[in-house]
Amino acid sequence: MLSYSFHPAAEKELVRLPVKIQRQVINGINYLCQFSHPLQCRKVIKIQGKENDFFRMRIGNYRVKFLLENSIIKITHVQHRQAGY
Repeated sequence: MLSYSFHPAAEKELVRLPVKIQRQVINGINYLCQFSHPLQCRKVIKIQGKENDFFRMRIGNYRVKFLLENSIIKITHVQHRQAGY
């Protein structure tokens, strides 16, 4: 089981989204926490070219970028897919 925490910048990005999208993002993150590793979820992709374990999760038209450290998901960004690449 994984747990998660938000970076302050990611928390601000999440608060700026519509409430419906906020619920979808939180539900997606909670779903991800049920797995023992992020890559077990089919919506997660490892970001190429990064030294550490950086991942991206697709939730509708939004992308949640996060870092995995000691079974804790540290969410760094919540962005629309146009800005998320």
